[in-house]
Amino acid sequence: MKKFFAVPYGWMVLILLLAFALRVFWADTRPLWYDDAFSVLLSERGIAAIASGTAADTMPPGYYALLFVWINGFGQSPFAMRMLPVAMSMLIVVLAYVIAKRAFGGRAGIFAALFVTLMPLQIYHAQELRMYTLLTLGGCIFLYGVLRLQMRQDARWCWNELALIALGAALALYAHNLAFVTLLAANFYFLYQRAWRKELQLLAGQFAGALLFAPWLLYVPTQLEKIQRAFWTQQPGLAEIAQMLLVWLTYLPLPPLLIAIALFACVLALVLASWGLIKIARREKLPALGLLVCFAFAPPLLLFILSYLIRPVFVPRGAMVSATALVILFALVASRAPRAMRVAVIVGVCALAILLLPFYYAIYGEWRRAPFAEADAFLRAQRRDGDIILHDNKLSFFPMHWYDRALPQVFLADPPLSDNDTLAPASQAAMQLFPVEMDAALRGTTRVWFVIFDTAVQEAGGAHLNLARLDARFQRLGTFRYGDLDLVLYAVR
Repeated sequence: MKKFFAVPYGWMVLILLLAFALRVFWADTRPLWYDDAFSVLLSERGIAAIASGTAADTMPPGYYALLFVWINGFGQSPFAMRMLPVAMSMLIVVLAYVIAKRAFGGRAGIFAALFVTLMPLQIYHAQELRMYTLLTLGGCIFLYGVLRLQMRQDARWCWNELALIALGAALALYAHNLAFVTLLAANFYFLYQRAWRKELQLLAGQFAGALLFAPWLLYVPTQLEKIQRAFWTQQPGLAEIAQMLLVWLTYLPLPPLLIAIALFACVLALVLASWGLIKIARREKLPALGLLVCFAFAPPLLLFILSYLIRPVFVPRGAMVSATALVILFALVASRAPRAMRVAVIVGVCALAILLLPFYYAIYGEWRRAPFAEADAFLRAQRRDGDIILHDNKLSFFPMHWYDRALPQVFLADPPLSDNDTLAPASQAAMQLFPVEMDAALRGTTRVWFVIFDTAVQEAGGAHLNLARLDARFQRLGTFRYGDLDLVLYAVR
């Protein structure tokens, strides 16, 4: 047993087992929500529908195409589909180890793998049927290729490194339209270092990645125009910077008391890590240190600047590779600490994860979702012939439609040009799912099941427009609640 833990691979086996356990916990029972259902309902339609549906949307088609291949090979149960992001998240843990080991040594690699394993941000997106694990995976492959290029001592062209750079860049670009901010971090670093030959090789690798992305470049202007109209973020300030740090190192939302504690802990960790990095930089010659610092801080800084020059795009998930790079820097500091302190860090981080992660999994925030399948089962049992099941908007309709395709359900369109008006007509056509007008949906019916999120009612201050229209025409017979979801039954007076 001692020999097993005497080598890094023994620790990595344990870390990967822990990473897998954390990422599959609740993967079969955690409900799909709107974003998940959108991905599945679009991906199952095939490559042509994916291309047409995403051309007018804000995201490239890479993840949807990959999910299409996956569900055709492994099935469409929540557990089977979530194994795709779980597999990519496991690769991210391995890449964090490989990057940290090459940059700072094997002990830093172990700490990096452990920290990435326990990151709530990584765990959450490992169970999310969205493109963020693919974005992070592509960005980490790109970072690894740049790191290998940066550490090469000879002046020859580094074809293996260029292949990694091209592959990582293409995967990231096909995953998310904000991937370019991560890719530019390496250019900034080599320009600052005046490493002109390596800058040239980096540009060659990026150009190869752009060629792989070329089939989609025709649609990028349309998607950027959609981002200009439909992106709902506000111009960032100090609060948004703090929010990004909280999302990276803990998670949001949090109860008010825990927000203050978490923010204090995050700032303290950042200050202590910065102090530790300064001491390490003075004591050791680590050529990769500046590169990792650049990857950690340049992308969010660029997002911040772009939010004032073009459009607010300061999105924590858009710079997930930076979060990974920051955690690797924390791992470097932990790996250089005295033995007793290293043990304390491992025990403390693992203890916090054991205490807090189940809280998130089961109780709070985005981790807990409305029980859409149970709501479908209730409606199927209670519905009469001639009843209409009408959803306030697409957010409840998509997951409930996915859970029960045979149950006749329709949804209302979002107010035109509102922040929620994000379902492009091309995406509707690709999925063959279209909103309805309320008057047309209610014509001739005697009973209506109206599905609405309780938060929407609260945000409207009790004066929700669609509820008011229904109250004016029908008699409200009762409200049945499933989590945050209200099923309101109406009948003719």
